[in-house]
Amino acid sequence: MEFKRLLEQIDYLKIKGVAPKEINKVTDSSKDVEKSSLFICVNGCNVKGIDFIREAKQRGCSVIVSQEEVETDLCLVLVEDVKRAVSQIAKAFYGNPQEDLRVVGVVGTNGKTTVCHVLSKMLSSGGYEVGITGTIGTYYKGKQYDTKLTTPGCLNLYKLIREMADDGVEVLVMEVSAHAIDQRRIEGISFHSLIFTNCTEDHLDYFEDFERYKLTKKSVFTSGVSKYMIVNSDDQAGREILSTADGKIITYGIENPADVFAIDVNESACGIEYVINLCDAIYDIKSNLIGRVNVYNTLACSACSAAFGINIHTIAKSLLNIPPVEGRAEPIASVRGCQVFIDYAHTPDGLRQTLTSMKKICKGRLFCLFGCGGNREKQKRSVMGKISGSIADFTVITDDNPRYEDECAIIKQIEEGVMSVTHNYITIKDRRSAIQYALDKVGKNDVLLIAGKGAEKYQEILGERRYFSDKDEVLSYLSLTEA
Repeated sequence: MEFKRLLEQIDYLKIKGVAPKEINKVTDSSKDVEKSSLFICVNGCNVKGIDFIREAKQRGCSVIVSQEEVETDLCLVLVEDVKRAVSQIAKAFYGNPQEDLRVVGVVGTNGKTTVCHVLSKMLSSGGYEVGITGTIGTYYKGKQYDTKLTTPGCLNLYKLIREMADDGVEVLVMEVSAHAIDQRRIEGISFHSLIFTNCTEDHLDYFEDFERYKLTKKSVFTSGVSKYMIVNSDDQAGREILSTADGKIITYGIENPADVFAIDVNESACGIEYVINLCDAIYDIKSNLIGRVNVYNTLACSACSAAFGINIHTIAKSLLNIPPVEGRAEPIASVRGCQVFIDYAHTPDGLRQTLTSMKKICKGRLFCLFGCGGNREKQKRSVMGKISGSIADFTVITDDNPRYEDECAIIKQIEEGVMSVTHNYITIKDRRSAIQYALDKVGKNDVLLIAGKGAEKYQEILGERRYFSDKDEVLSYLSLTEA
């Protein structure tokens, strides 16, 4: 791209040094710099972007963009706000790709992944070519990639949108994390629709208190950012959004008045059934997805699909055939008549919701196996222990992603919560051994929920990601016991 053309589309204070004619790449990682690259000095949590200018120069960088004036013999573009500059540079370099497709953002503590995947199926049934990016990967046109972040960094996001648009994708459905909002990774994106699922305590190690976390999620629902705002009216934070937001708002819920709502809800081991009122259009809904939480998720998807012009018959038909989302209340096996599920529930509310749904479909004993991540919110550990102890008939406490913490210390904190309500539990530090123990213990009509990791295929231990899959462990157990 001509450097002159790029400059015309960004706000900058001044330029020092000799400007190149062409820029072949833009990046905020010095390790990705190539010849004729533009390197943006973005600060991380523990590092400063300007500290990597030397490495960027060695790799062939032509232009430095910085919020700080630094001494360099490269061309320096000084900007007032480097985060805004990142989005402006990305938009310019990738040809404002969001104008070539429509973007749907899903915001909330729980349900983002399920909403993205269910919505993609609905939109596909309505004739749209859909791409997804989120916690369990990026999918479009038969391609699949793992993702390190729930929401890509700003430069990578614009690049991904460009690639999808060029490949014929018409709608991108993406998870929008609170970290992404706070770190301005979605700056400059114009959404067709923004969906708000819920807001409960999570990531307080980063946000420090719930109020800041909630305000961060709410902050994206501002005028002009999205054509449609689709908001859960049963959630407290959702109602706060409704009290301040303007524009085209579609509400959904079960308990409170809403544009899209469900009545006559029935939950079973086969899935959910309810009658939907979709902006005064009435229809019977059936889905293989399990639990009341998926009533909310499918209502959100139905509301968004209606905003895309998809009729209620197509919406209802698509829900009949949608399989469980990987790692989200996913049934993976039957062991001696016990149904085994894996789920990503890793927050107090998420665990409560999932266990409550499992209790409704369980005809025998409900087992819950889970742990908590290390170097994250310590305050939620005993709370989650108490939730499991209160709802499940038996709890197996084990490790999750201990990171740099002692697994035994984490388990002890969870145990304190369980002990406050029941003595029906066991602690087993090694997750593989814990899964094997639980599978040995279950019987006919029981339900075993293995929670916390869902579709994750690793454990983080002392800075290393070691391969581990809850699903693989269950299937391996079955192969050995049935041999």
